[in-house]
Amino acid sequence: MPSTSPPQRVLVVRLSHLGDIAQAIPLIHALRARWPSAEIGWAVQPEFAPLIEPLATVLPFDRKGGLQAWRTFRAAARRFRADLVIDAQGNWKSAVASLLASRGHSRRVGFALEHWQEPLAARLLRPDLAPPSIGPHLVQRAVSLATSVTGHDSPPRLDPALTEAEMQEGRELIQPAGGAPVLLHPGAPGDPRSWPTDAYRQLACELLDRGVEVFVLTGPSEVSVGLQLQESLPRAKHLVGQRGLRTLASALAAATQRGGCLVAGDSGPAHVGASVGLPVVLIAGPEDPAHTGPWPVAPAAVHRVAGPPWRVRAITEVSVEDALKAVLSVITPPRGR
Repeated sequence: MPSTSPPQRVLVVRLSHLGDIAQAIPLIHALRARWPSAEIGWAVQPEFAPLIEPLATVLPFDRKGGLQAWRTFRAAARRFRADLVIDAQGNWKSAVASLLASRGHSRRVGFALEHWQEPLAARLLRPDLAPPSIGPHLVQRAVSLATSVTGHDSPPRLDPALTEAEMQEGRELIQPAGGAPVLLHPGAPGDPRSWPTDAYRQLACELLDRGVEVFVLTGPSEVSVGLQLQESLPRAKHLVGQRGLRTLASALAAATQRGGCLVAGDSGPAHVGASVGLPVVLIAGPEDPAHTGPWPVAPAAVHRVAGPPWRVRAITEVSVEDALKAVLSVITPPRGR
């Protein structure tokens, strides 16, 4: 049920992870559209804060900080003085954070009970519950939550509100060399959502042989992979190490303007790319992209959780040929190749 009077200070609690935070951005846009004069805060882990700093006041929660992290967060939440607290995560940690951020008269709102990762945590928080979403995806849950809070139903807006200066920075990183670029994000080694590094190398070679411009993007946890691919793929362009989350978003947006696409697993950059309109060829596994994949769920996904009899396929079962076919269905290679 929407508030009967406009809130002055709204706090969204979504502590992690990057992809989930990108998919919760529609909630911020909906709140801003409904109550433009309200101060909107976001409780989040510091490593993800840069993506949303222009959109909301950040209340950092350092998950590695132990008891002191909770004390620091509580002090920041008391200074913020939220009169509406929205738990957009639905587990024990977010419920405790939402409770600490609440004052005596604060209204608390959360997902429908079936959407909580840890439903017993809702008994601790005792929030007003939004209706179930119309579909299983995280973005659909965020939209249902936004509609419940604001009383307005509107299409989700996922973009991180990049400025023209940020867009120019992205264009400088993804400089045109002719044709639509393909960006590859290999992911962290050992992550079950990461396609093998050698498969990315083979895919890059196939694309380069067709005259396609290839960029390899790697963040802080993937530097070793980035350096390895930089050495083995001298014809590709490499952005090794993270230059900041909004810089990442601007680079992905620049690729969108050039008609490119991103090849990635179910990772934060895949969701950020989708949020700026970049087509994502999703190397999905073992999770179901209908629940957690980039929004809208990419028709070019090349791997999914199998249907009945239920069997989760390993991501290593995705072939380079499958991925290449999906990429070529999204972009047009240069003529004469």
